[in-house]
Amino acid sequence: MSRVLAPKVMAVASPEQLLMEGLVSASRTVRHRLWPELESEGLTSPMFWTLNQLVLEGPMNVGQLAGACGVTSANVSAAVEGLEAAGLVVRRSAAPDRRVVTLTSTARGRSVHRAVWQRLAHNLLHALDGVPTRDVETTARVLARLAQPAPSTLLPLEAGSP
Repeated sequence: MSRVLAPKVMAVASPEQLLMEGLVSASRTVRHRLWPELESEGLTSPMFWTLNQLVLEGPMNVGQLAGACGVTSANVSAAVEGLEAAGLVVRRSAAPDRRVVTLTSTARGRSVHRAVWQRLAHNLLHALDGVPTRDVETTARVLARLAQPAPSTLLPLEAGSP
């Protein structure tokens, strides 16, 4: 006996909902494209994002790095151990207080970081093949705006808002 399934009832999504769904989906796709690149370099995702922060922002201590990455110091410490073992990051005691340890990317770490981003960019360009330049430029502007720091206070939801 065969059953006929009723079609899904889909609500009309607002442009904002479509944007959010698109961002989540694109983020997932980028992460899936990034994983093989990281694996080929012996990196985990937390290791790469920790290295990324050090390469882009320069030397930091564990607390600063954790704040910049939005994770705990314990998470950063675990990633740094792997990066240090791979020769991608070094720890240095800061003068005059030798108790303060600064983390710095090595030349090899910067090289691995650059190679991963280059391969990811190549994959992204392939995925965008055929998309009009104007659309890519508009998307880049929207993403840059979304990447700006959030206001210190969030707006309350209005009644009936999703």
